[in-house]
Amino acid sequence: MLFYKAGYFCTLLITILWVSQPTHAQHLDIEVWGQGNALFTGFCRTSGAAGCNLNELTDTLALPAGTLPVEASTNKLIFPVDLGDLAGGDFSTRNPGFQSVRNALLPNELLSYRALGRLKYWDPAVSSWTDAPQSVQIRLFGGLEASAEILSEYAQCAGQLLCFSENSFGIDSSTVFTGTGIQGNPELVVDITSTGGILHTHLSFFLESPDGKTGGPSGAYLLEMQLISNARFFPSSPFLVLLNAGLESREFGTALFALTGEPASGELPRQPELPVSIPGDVDLDGDVDRIDIALILLAAQNTETLNAANAAFDVDGDGLITRADALLAKTLCTLRLCNIPVEAPATALNVAATYDRTSGILNLNDIHADGTHYRAQLQRLNDHSFTLITLQADIPRYATPAQYEASTGTLEIPAIFIDGKSYRVSMKNTGESTFLITHLEEVNTVSIPTD
Repeated sequence: MLFYKAGYFCTLLITILWVSQPTHAQHLDIEVWGQGNALFTGFCRTSGAAGCNLNELTDTLALPAGTLPVEASTNKLIFPVDLGDLAGGDFSTRNPGFQSVRNALLPNELLSYRALGRLKYWDPAVSSWTDAPQSVQIRLFGGLEASAEILSEYAQCAGQLLCFSENSFGIDSSTVFTGTGIQGNPELVVDITSTGGILHTHLSFFLESPDGKTGGPSGAYLLEMQLISNARFFPSSPFLVLLNAGLESREFGTALFALTGEPASGELPRQPELPVSIPGDVDLDGDVDRIDIALILLAAQNTETLNAANAAFDVDGDGLITRADALLAKTLCTLRLCNIPVEAPATALNVAATYDRTSGILNLNDIHADGTHYRAQLQRLNDHSFTLITLQADIPRYATPAQYEASTGTLEIPAIFIDGKSYRVSMKNTGESTFLITHLEEVNTVSIPTD
């Protein structure tokens, strides 16, 4: 099996059509982070970094004080950029970039984009937004196509999030945004994070005619997309990219202000709240069980009004909390006394442990003990025992974490991936940070815990 190296991937994406150092026009980069089973995007806030100065950008565009690049009608974030800052000419850009700080994402996490909606056009002659004319389109190029030969099944990749079949590195591809919808491939790989969970990638946008000829009418162009991860079930909220094609700063600011409207607040949008780890998990304990069902039924019985605090209770998304939500949650149950779903989300968050045979390191990425979650590494001593070498508190990250019972010293690991196979393992703390394997069996799929 040939495993993909993050460094090669990053170099491949950044260097596509990037033949010389471009000038840095004002723009906002997209910051990406994950929490549990969800992915989030926001304005870059790293002090001093290119693409992270929101105040300077709004000043340059001569926006009213307190205006934020957020669409008033949908609350979607808007990332303004200038076409013409790429060496390819006046109708291309490598912005906005996608970036994350250390540990904001998982190591070797695969990020992709999903194109949405229709391409919008700001006509400076009439100062209004409409669907883009048929004579023009925006092409997003530089993403890697995840073909059938690229494997993303965690078990098939020996514990890695991504690997390639023999002699296959995928192919470069593109997405086309038009006034009538999305053409080409709507989902392409952005990049894979480093071992420190760091992402910093720039793809390439081109303004062109339907026959691929570079160029198009002056104005502003608005496209919509979101990010998805192979390690998380919930994608990011959709966001907008606003591209300037030849407008002066103030005129471009007018196009942006038509989207944002009058400023309601000078504060940056707050980091979005984390959705439930699994649909139907209203008590946020990482599973759906009879307790969740009971809580939903109680809320329905009390005819609770839907609000931000109980939004998870509306499992069917109809805007009401009713018995139908409880019945739907029952079909999604992951513990006994409920039906087990036929298909569970196939993500890396369904497992929490990997073993490196070469180093003898057992990585436990999520351990639940006495209401707290931890990350740990154990070093192999011999065929039957390991010693604890690192332990640190962490947030819940996985759907099925390892479970440690301090009173008995028992460590239960639902699945460890070793050479492409999955094993359920029980270990016993024998003192002095040493753990002895007491049970090991091969399992075909990720185990589903029972009460």
